[in-house]
Amino acid sequence: MRIAFIGDLHYPSMIGKNEKVKEARDAFYAKFLHTFFELEADYYVSIGDLTNFGKEDELHEVYEIIRKYEKPFIHTFGNHDLYGVSRDEVLNISNSEQNISIATDKVNIISLETARDHDHEDYGGYISDKQLQWLKAEIEESEEKLVIIFAHHPVYDTTANSNFPYLSIQPDIPILDVLRKKKGNGIYINGHNHKDSIETIDNWTFVQANAVLDDQSIRVLEINDNEISIQSFNAATSELKSMAQIIGSNINHFQLSPLGMGTTPNREIVIKKTVTV
Repeated sequence: MRIAFIGDLHYPSMIGKNEKVKEARDAFYAKFLHTFFELEADYYVSIGDLTNFGKEDELHEVYEIIRKYEKPFIHTFGNHDLYGVSRDEVLNISNSEQNISIATDKVNIISLETARDHDHEDYGGYISDKQLQWLKAEIEESEEKLVIIFAHHPVYDTTANSNFPYLSIQPDIPILDVLRKKKGNGIYINGHNHKDSIETIDNWTFVQANAVLDDQSIRVLEINDNEISIQSFNAATSELKSMAQIIGSNINHFQLSPLGMGTTPNREIVIKKTVTV
């Protein structure tokens, strides 16, 4: 099985922007998403902040591109996706569900919602007691089967910068205690912090992906009989880089971060499957 995923996309509205910026946006996202969906994969995942401010035009326009490819797409909402229209409207436009679990022979895939709704002051992550109990049941029922969780926010004090205020799920939420109940391998994949990072804690691998405007990379997770690999596919061209700079320098609610791209150990990993005796 192969799963392709991307970090924070931040597709922005162009209302009030000049034609040069609009042209750069239209070309950049069309080309990048074409490359993304042309990769061979069983699922395609956005780990949140698909849009820059969750505006109605942003959602409709980016989904118009996505739907052209008719691929199995999972959108785990980020905080930026929920700043504009209501959560229900985002669900309606995206035709998405929240807190989903997909069970296959080799893996259980979980999309965990961590974004607060229309909270412009606290952009950190949150999950309710009900979600935590649901996740606990999913972890326990998976037994030794591989579990992959896609979420926007990192677990506190796992990946880079996740011990800073607002850059993780709320620290007092005991999600790590729940994850530690897992038998066998678990992989937790998030965005939010715009900085590549991979950390291993017990039998869990925590993977954080950079923002797309900073680095035009696509991650491909491949599950084989004895190992799981995450490889970084570089989709960047000089043209895409130039357009990303134009977009990132001319939109609100986003700041380019040239230090977000990590070295290979922060972007790629091979994980041997654990065997319980």
